[in-house]
This record gives sequence, structure tokens and C-alpha cells, in this order.
Amino acid sequence: MATMLSSTPSRSCETSSAKPRLRLVQPYERSIGPLAVELAPTMGYRLVPWQEQLAHDIGAVDASGKWVHPRVGISIPRQQGKSVDIIVWVAVMAALAGYKVLWTEHNYSTTMEMVGRFRKIFGRRVGDTSEGIPRWRKLLVEVCSQTGQEWMRFSSGGVIQFSTRTKSSRLGFSFDIVIYDEAQELTGIHTQVINPTTTSGAKQNLMIVYAGTPTRAGNPAEVFKNLRQQAWEGGEKASDLLWLEYGVEEVGDIWDESRWPEVMPSLGYHADIRAIRTGMKDMDELGAAQEYLGYWLPPQEQVEPPVIGAAAWGECLVGSGPGLTAGCRICAGVRFSADGSTVAVACAVRPSGSATVHVELPFCEDPEPSTDWLAYWIAARAGRYACVAIDGKAGAGALCDKLEGMGMPKDYILRPSTDQAVTAASLISSGAKAGSVTHIACPALDLSAETSPKRKIGSGGGWGFGGDNAAPIEAAGLALLALNTSKRKPGMKARVT
Repeated sequence: MATMLSSTPSRSCETSSAKPRLRLVQPYERSIGPLAVELAPTMGYRLVPWQEQLAHDIGAVDASGKWVHPRVGISIPRQQGKSVDIIVWVAVMAALAGYKVLWTEHNYSTTMEMVGRFRKIFGRRVGDTSEGIPRWRKLLVEVCSQTGQEWMRFSSGGVIQFSTRTKSSRLGFSFDIVIYDEAQELTGIHTQVINPTTTSGAKQNLMIVYAGTPTRAGNPAEVFKNLRQQAWEGGEKASDLLWLEYGVEEVGDIWDESRWPEVMPSLGYHADIRAIRTGMKDMDELGAAQEYLGYWLPPQEQVEPPVIGAAAWGECLVGSGPGLTAGCRICAGVRFSADGSTVAVACAVRPSGSATVHVELPFCEDPEPSTDWLAYWIAARAGRYACVAIDGKAGAGALCDKLEGMGMPKDYILRPSTDQAVTAASLISSGAKAGSVTHIACPALDLSAETSPKRKIGSGGGWGFGGDNAAPIEAAGLALLALNTSKRKPGMKARVT
């Protein structure tokens, strides 16, 4: 068990006294974890006591050199540095030990954030002298920076490939280690695609790491919840499992900061208490308790089915979009997520005389530091697209003001009312279930359609899409709304880009 610095709780205490709510560890005598602890500072990281202990547990090996814990589950509140241990571990195993590692995220924006963190260690390219750490970047021998196919290869023979999870992930290697970051969003569909890539790993020493926060209410993702249940029940199913969990047993008063040091293991080290306070202010109490205090819902409260779901959405899949002719109508939908972390842009195309609408998702990005690029993208298509519907309190107003200042044509920009937002959700949901909507494979849009449950809109019984990844499917609904309501007829001969 990690030894933590103690403190006397107070309203503003910033030093952790946290002990795991559950630490399930199989017996072991040897570990290569201390090597990762020793090398962490050379990568720019200082592991705090709980992270050092976790590194030791992850690196535990038996007499034959096989992992004692081929399955690792880590449930830690936000802002506590759960990714740091895994970054250091992956860097050591890939760059020095020759392991092939797959690092997966739920969203592409998070995938690229993680790519950036590894670039700070290894550099952006072979021979990089401006980014990366010299002793580590000299180990890099090949990179791929193609969108959606980012990977690094090292002189040891090891590889780190980065992937956004989807039911049709295209992966270029067989892997020895798989990292499921944002594991609270992981579904069985994803593991069915990814886990088989480990069966022929060259090291024949499989490890799968699941790291996340408690699964949110209404999220149908089941893998992380099931893994936690195995850990708490113990027995044969958990005989190969390492599970580390910090968190409160009940929601309680989330603003009572005397509780925080008891569940936040990095307070007083590198956790930013001001960032925690700020982040919690923009969330409801249950959401804040889950994300920042590690609260797990009782099992019966966790599951709410998705509006569309994988089966219905899968029936709408096509290999390519329609050929575009002068008679096609194209509209777009722009949706800012509730927390402002994502802006999704969808396009909807209805070929002349067709009852079927095709949707695609050109962008799902972090809107920071500016959405000027998006304003220019929308403005450049005013002569080809009939209408663009823009919604989301976190950024729609500023974007529309920018577009107004650019002199957009009359009726080109639509700011949906509450009733129209409800209609947009109904259009994409009913269209998918009726088979009157098609789409190509797209990780962000697929995951959004397959997992987003209902959320209440307004006071009249209306609903939209909820959950943590609703923006892409909401954008598709807005694009359909624009297509169904706009009477504008621009001159057009184009293709969706």
C-alpha cells in the first residue's frame, strides 16, 4: 500500500491523506516497476507516492517473467494524474523493452492530446531537435502522423500506436499491451475489435490497462463497470486483476473540501485545486461527485439505453457517400458540447429525387483557442450549402456573431429554437431507425450515435441526445433540420469536404 502524507482536514486543505477505497493486488515478489519510477523524472514527470506504488504493482512479474496482472483497472478522480503512470510505463516498455503498445481514447481530440504528450518525450519526427527530450528522442526511428493513424517506432523494435475507438478500428500492428484510456466510455463492441489484436503479440506477454473515472449516469458503456464488479467480488474471475480505486462512498456535500484529501491522492503534490473547483462549478452535483470525487453509482442506476444504438446505426452504414449533382441539396449542422470542450460539424446531403439523406462528420474538434477557422469554413460554403444550423451555449453565439460580421447571406445561418432542437434530435433518430439516413464509417459519429441516451430539453416533454459524447450525433440532427426547413437555393456544384 502506498504511504501517503497525512493532514488534518479543513475547508481548504490541499494535502492528500487518501487511501484507496479498493486496492486489489495479486501476490508478487518481483517487479520492474521501480525502473519506470526511476526513469520518470528523465521524461519530465515526478511520480508521487500513490503513483510509485501503482507502477510497482503494474510491473509485477512472476518467476517466468510474465505479468502477474495481465489486466489492470484504475479508477481515479479527475486532475489526479492517472495518465502519468501509464505514459511513463508505456514509454519504458515501448522504447526500451521493445513492446508494441496500442493507446486508445474515446475521442479523437483526446487521442491527439495524448500524441502531443508523447511528442514532448520523443519529439515530433526522427532527428527532431526542437521538441522532445534528447535521451529519449534519439530512440525514435520512424513515425506516422497521418490523421487517425498516428504511431511511433523505436530502435528497440517497440511501437506506440494511437487510436480513437470505434467498432471498425483499422489497426496496423499486433500488440503486446493495450491501453484503454477514458475506460468509462468503453463498450463490448470496442473490445471485440481491439482485444483480438493481442493474441499474436510478439512478446507473448499480454497486458490490458483500463483507466478512467466512474461511468456516468445514462452511459451504456459496460466494460469498465463489469471490471470493477469483478474486482469488488473477488474470486477466480479477479485472479489476474489489479484494481486501484479512489473515491467517496456517497455523493454527500461535494463542496465540503475537508472530504477532498480523503479521495484525491495527488492533493498537495501536482493536483491543481483551483482547476478542480472551477471544473466542478460547471457540473451538476452527481456529475461532479463522479468525475472529481470518484463516486460510483449503484449498478441499478447506471444504465440508460442509447436513443439510436449500435444495431440501428450499423444498418445505415454505406461504403461511400452519394455522387453529387447540381440537384443535390447540402446543409450543415454545428453543435458545441455542453462543457465547451468539443465542436462537431456534420454535413447532410439529399440527392435530387431521393428520400434518403446521407450524413458525414468532417470535424469534431476542440474549439479552443478560437473558432475563426470554422467561421471561414462556413463562409466559404455559402455559395454551395443551403443552410448551416448552429447550436450550443458554449460557443454558438460567438460563432454566429463572427459570421454576421462577415456578411453571410440571408437565411444561410439558422439558430435553432428549443422546439427546433427537439425536432433535430427526432429527425436523426427516426431517420436512422427507418433506414432513411446513411453514413460512412466515422469513429466519432459512430460512437456518438451508438451510445448517446436521451436528455430532457425544455419543459414540454422534449428530448435531445445526452451523455458525454452527444455533440456529433446532435450536429447530424441539426444538419437534417437545416435540410428540412431551409428554402434557400444557392447555386451549387460541389462535394462534401
